[in-house]
Amino acid sequence: MEKRNLRLDATVTAEQWDMLARTAQELAQVEGFDWKPDACDEIEVYMRAEDAPGAWRDWVAGGGDYGAQPIRVATFLWNSGEPFARNELELLPVSPNVLPQDVERMQRDYEQWVHNAWQRLRRASGMTYIEAGHVEQV
Repeated sequence: MEKRNLRLDATVTAEQWDMLARTAQELAQVEGFDWKPDACDEIEVYMRAEDAPGAWRDWVAGGGDYGAQPIRVATFLWNSGEPFARNELELLPVSPNVLPQDVERMQRDYEQWVHNAWQRLRRASGMTYIEAGHVEQV
């Protein structure tokens, strides 16, 4: 699996970012986000076994360990209003530990999951997304 940043295809104002960050802080225990005021340009994204896609469930749960903790998989970065997601996975699925076709599928699932997490956070903060090119509604 290739470790790369993901474009979020969005433009947000400083006020919108602040709203996203505070929402992430409120949802820390329930939705797998977190924000700390001392790192105001970063929103942490955690994957939990219960919301992990496909093969990621075992990866996150640590082989089905009881009480497995969510893992930090990405960070949304402000980037002067052009946010992107930085891959924070410490261990990447690679061959021969994972079959090559499964590595590709896990890459797609990971990227889709991160994009979906971005949309979940936006909806929770009150921002709606119509389609690319439209002005954000708050």
